[in-house]
Parts: sequence; C-alpha cells; structure tokens
Amino acid sequence: MAQYAVGDLQGCHDEFLALLEALRFDATRDRLWLVGDLVNRGPDSLGVLRTVRGLGRAVTAVLGNHDLHLLALQQGIVAPGRSDAALAAVLEAPDADELLAWLRALPLCFSDPEIGWTMVHAGLPPEWTVADALAASREVGTALQ
Repeated sequence: MAQYAVGDLQGCHDEFLALLEALRFDATRDRLWLVGDLVNRGPDSLGVLRTVRGLGRAVTAVLGNHDLHLLALQQGIVAPGRSDAALAAVLEAPDADELLAWLRALPLCFSDPEIGWTMVHAGLPPEWTVADALAASREVGTALQ
C-alpha cells in the first residue's frame, strides 16, 4: 500500500489522470490525500470532481479556497467573475447537486493519528494545536451543511 499527498489539482483533469497512471495508483490498495483546490484554473474541474469522488474511500481530501469559492458561487453568496468561467461546467452539470454536496461535506482539516499526519490546504496559525484546527474545521463543516 502506498500513500500519496497531492495539492492543488485546480481542475487539471488530464494531468491528474496522467499522475495516477504514472504512480500506478490502485484504489483497492493505495491511498491518496488531496490537499484542497480540486477546482478552478484548469480546463476540467468537472472531470476532476467526478474522478476524485469516484475513487471513493481511496481518497481523503480537504477543502481549499477555490473549492469554497465554488460552493459560494453555487449558493449565490458571490457573483461569478471572469475567472469563474472554468467553474460553469460544474454548476451546470446534471450531477452538480450530488458533486457539490460531496464537496461541501469535505473538511478543512483532517488528521489521522494512526499515521501521524494532519492535512490542511494552506496552513494554520502557529499557536493552534491540531485539536484547535479540527474543532475549527468541524465548526465550518457544520455551517456548510
């Protein structure tokens, strides 16, 4: 079993698939940690979301700022800007509700005490403990639901 951590897929679906192939990633055996920003700048955020979700329990992911922005767009909290054109395919997809519900359920922070790893997208204030980060993540998760 191999464990990989990858950050900022940014909607680059073809490159993500090429990476999985180069790693010979096997969802029945390997684990993939995705460190946020699954969507936005690349040409296929929809493909990334579908593939990552389809990998099921082989993937552990946390939300990044671009993922949160997509959720804010869906809820009408922010108006779409020119740089949001790449996200339109996600918002207009027939499975958008399921994909965005799945995305909304991801935490901001994940910790696996068994292997001693904790994952967040951007960083934490130096005075925070892992417990502080997990508590804040749960609070945001509750608000997102």
